[in-house]
Amino acid sequence: MEELYLETKNGNIPIDEDIVEKYDLKKGTRSPFTNNRILGENGDYVREDPPEERASLNQGDDEIEDLENGLMLSQSEMIDIAQGVDSDT
Repeated sequence: MEELYLETKNGNIPIDEDIVEKYDLKKGTRSPFTNNRILGENGDYVREDPPEERASLNQGDDEIEDLENGLMLSQSEMIDIAQGVDSDT
């Protein structure tokens, strides 16, 4: 398995193999928490395009939105957050 590194302002930090496996990290993607680039051993970063077809989480008329940090929220969840309420209760 290729050694992966997290690109930071203070230099590249090696990522532990357990973390790579747990979060299915790959060179050419971004880290799920910091959104920093994940590099290979030589500092190489080849952008990996997301798969064309994505599984639909839609259940009914409520559309699902993909936010830029990888978070997926339905329209009703966004309204709940904006109003500070939980419509399930």
